[in-house]
Amino acid sequence: MKKREEKFNRVLVTLLGIPVVFSIIRAKIVETIGYFIFWLGGFSPYVYEKITHQEIPERTKLMLSSSIFLHSVMGQFLNFYGKIFFWDKILHFYGSFVITYFFYQILTKKSRFWDEVPGAVLMSFLLGVFSGVLWEIAEFTTDKILPGYNTQKGLDDTMLDLVFDLLGCYTMAKIVYKKRTGRFFWRPNP
Repeated sequence: MKKREEKFNRVLVTLLGIPVVFSIIRAKIVETIGYFIFWLGGFSPYVYEKITHQEIPERTKLMLSSSIFLHSVMGQFLNFYGKIFFWDKILHFYGSFVITYFFYQILTKKSRFWDEVPGAVLMSFLLGVFSGVLWEIAEFTTDKILPGYNTQKGLDDTMLDLVFDLLGCYTMAKIVYKKRTGRFFWRPNP
């Protein structure tokens, strides 16, 4: 199973390069830079492992790559954002879900820089929500630097994005909390 996940992950990361090539051919410099950044994002778990000497489970890497693939290739390159109603919200939920799980995975294992972090579920949730906020700031900044790029569709869109980010983080936090403690709700120790 692990080998199959690893191969599928490598295929996804390779496919992230397709929009880079096509945007170079079409001489779309801004698109090329954006797609290239996302392609590098596909390699980031491997870079993280080398730096921290901490192994990330293959399933987590696959979840991260699939999130980037769904956004970059399916959403932007194939224009699912324009073709499929609610694609943006689904990806905000899924992306936050995945990033919260990633943070949980790295915070519950010893690395070169830290031991296991107490309160990893809460910390993962908070880091996931913070990632969603940073994403919205990046969209805002992109719209200001590149007029006409239109990544944000207004305040309602931004607020709904943040709500779906929060829901994705909360759902994953509940899942890992249940897995870790055997219960869904917090209660003080007797």
